[in-house]
Amino acid sequence: MIIEFILSLLLLGCTSIICSYTSGGFIIQLIEPVLLPGLLVILALMIFLSGYAKAFVRIFLPANKIKNTELSELKKTENSLGFAFKTLAIISCFFTLISGIYFYLNFDDRQTLGPNLATLICSICYLSFFGMILFTLRGKIKRNIITFMAEETEVENTAIALSKKQITLRIAKILISVTMIISLYLLVIYFSTANNSKQEPLSFYYLRDIPGIIYIFLPPFLLLTISGNFKIFFRALSFVSKNQKLSVSQKALSLNAITTLRAIMLLEGVMTTLNSFMGILCNLEDRTALGNNFTVACVPLIYALLINIILLPVESKISLLCDSE
Repeated sequence: MIIEFILSLLLLGCTSIICSYTSGGFIIQLIEPVLLPGLLVILALMIFLSGYAKAFVRIFLPANKIKNTELSELKKTENSLGFAFKTLAIISCFFTLISGIYFYLNFDDRQTLGPNLATLICSICYLSFFGMILFTLRGKIKRNIITFMAEETEVENTAIALSKKQITLRIAKILISVTMIISLYLLVIYFSTANNSKQEPLSFYYLRDIPGIIYIFLPPFLLLTISGNFKIFFRALSFVSKNQKLSVSQKALSLNAITTLRAIMLLEGVMTTLNSFMGILCNLEDRTALGNNFTVACVPLIYALLINIILLPVESKISLLCDSE
């Protein structure tokens, strides 16, 4: 697991550096000298107090020792990673809330706006950054647990052949549903928001932003590969397209791969967008470009949310394809 941890750390570190550079900012702006170590120390103390310290430290062991670990210990490690993310989320939200309060209490004092806003943004950035590492490692551990529990005889599955009529109906249902969802989103945006500019944030002009597309697709799928769930994810999509009955272990592996990707992609979208916001704050001289820059910065998060919406029905379909719970 130590290799997966280092690879995840290096990948996300490089992503943050490149994102900051392409957004017009500097990586040093994302490093709060007190907030970052303080958040990690509080997290470590909380893990120690929870009794998960020994189980959590197991993620830094080499792969050969992880393979020889008992099932009960693997489950404790998985639970410790879940506890760590929940704790990290609470700590980050607390610092975000406090810095937000200070931001508005001292709104007329421009000297305090920068530090308070930096703490507000960096708290969520750190949550996303370390959260992706935790989800990657948790996805790896859970995959090992499911594989460990799966019986060797549980290999048979059947595929129900679909007729042309069934295929046509399924495609029609998907197209109608997608069309209705998009229409309702546009309806809500049209009537619930006000826009006097000539720019449309959901137009192809903004959504084709190449760096944003790379940030939201490349790092999450690389992290999914590090977790060992890359092939399992596409196999799960194949199960859904073929309407194939799944065994309990296949269902568990597929759901683990999909939920891991959804979580990582959402956190990647949040982190990339906030990194871009930091770059925007360094280039406020030209106010005319502020709206366009903000829109482009949100592109990764827009894609992350759309992909999560698409994967949710796939996740539920996987659950229905299992013969038994």
